[in-house]
Amino acid sequence: FSKIECYQRSLALDPQNACAWNNLGNQGGGEVGGQTFSKIECYQRSLALDPQYVKAWHNLGKQGGGEVGGQTFSKIECYQRSLALDPQNACAWNNLGNQGGGEVG
Repeated sequence: FSKIECYQRSLALDPQNACAWNNLGNQGGGEVGGQTFSKIECYQRSLALDPQYVKAWHNLGKQGGGEVGGQTFSKIECYQRSLALDPQNACAWNNLGNQGGGEVG
């Protein structure tokens, strides 16, 4: 089984698995339950299930941001969310800097 197939099987068994949605997004997205999901959609699903999921916020930021819980988040806002949850996330600090910086906390 490929990485994607493993994540798809995980989600077929438990569609509420935020980690599997994040990981499927990391692989470029894929089909679950007969529906195709993009990277961004996978990260959005992950965050809908677990709004405290630091890696999913960071990954959504890397894709330019997106909508979570009916609210649209920019790339910078995603990095800020990630850092508010985990101020030790060096990659998120770097990416926030690449976007010109911003307030955290």
